[in-house]
Amino acid sequence: MDRRNFFRTAGLIVGTMAGTQFLVGCGSDDAGTTTAASAAPGAANLRNLVYMTPFQHIIAHADVYVAAHQGFFAAEGLLITPVGGTGTASSISQVAAKQAMFGKAASVITCPLIADQKTEVVTIGQKDQVSQYSVASLPDKPLTHPEQWQGKTIGVISKGGTTELQLDAMSVAAGLDPTKVKKVVTGADVGSLEFLRRGDVDGFITFIGTETSFKQKNIELHYLNTDEFAVLPGDSYLVTRETAEKEGEAITGFLRACRKAWEFMADPANGDKVLEAMGQFNEIEVSDKELAKAKVAGEVKVSTPKNGKFLSIDVAAWESAVELMRKSGIIKDKSRPVTDFVNTTFVDAI
Repeated sequence: MDRRNFFRTAGLIVGTMAGTQFLVGCGSDDAGTTTAASAAPGAANLRNLVYMTPFQHIIAHADVYVAAHQGFFAAEGLLITPVGGTGTASSISQVAAKQAMFGKAASVITCPLIADQKTEVVTIGQKDQVSQYSVASLPDKPLTHPEQWQGKTIGVISKGGTTELQLDAMSVAAGLDPTKVKKVVTGADVGSLEFLRRGDVDGFITFIGTETSFKQKNIELHYLNTDEFAVLPGDSYLVTRETAEKEGEAITGFLRACRKAWEFMADPANGDKVLEAMGQFNEIEVSDKELAKAKVAGEVKVSTPKNGKFLSIDVAAWESAVELMRKSGIIKDKSRPVTDFVNTTFVDAI
């Protein structure tokens, strides 16, 4: 599929999308910001900034909820208003349209938009240090190499989305033709397992939350993490280039608070407080406390960088990812430097 047609179909060509349904008191010149006097009692001295999640309010975004609940944002002079997005497109488009200051998306989505569509956003903090996604298969028929699904059917979470692009990149990285693999949508929840059990697919891509649910239910599957063949940095925080140039203090404060939240989440002793913070935005996510705590532990695991400093940007991984995306045809541009995609200034300043 032509890349531009893909992004148009997926709603990811972002320019002047109004998005007024997500407007939270934004000024004409500020990116998703307003004074907090009218937003929260007793918070008149805090600056209210909007964060648009890529998808609803789920444990994958818990650092923001914890940072708010524990007062980490307030210590930075910030009052962050999290708004649940309806997909990665909503997060990026609302940031690009200055209806939110902060968004989140994976490199496989942001890099093509920046390189080929001239979307003025940049990554300022990397949440996922290890891929959230794995190819799941039956233990007695494990898929351990992309060559094993040539000519077969693999389930993806959404058509044309992150997981399909990652699956294609895994094939390309192994020197294989991704068009030789049939992809069908199996979704992101535990129901995806039924496709495998019925024999409709030979494997399917799952993410850390669903993988945790399977393990809690003692469902045995073989998992091949997508990083084994195609390292494509996952969900990362982003802002507009203009915001990066003008709002260094606010960005650094946001990232510092989120890093404190991850450190807080990494301590199992804080489990109940983490769930309390999450429950204020989505009670269903924490209704099964044992499962919810396991999901938090899973998120901490994939979000912990080798240097131990949460939200660090692995520049070398981004450089190799950009080259792989070019090789895969995901990115058409051949010359833009990695600094057009990521800005390490703010995490370095924490």
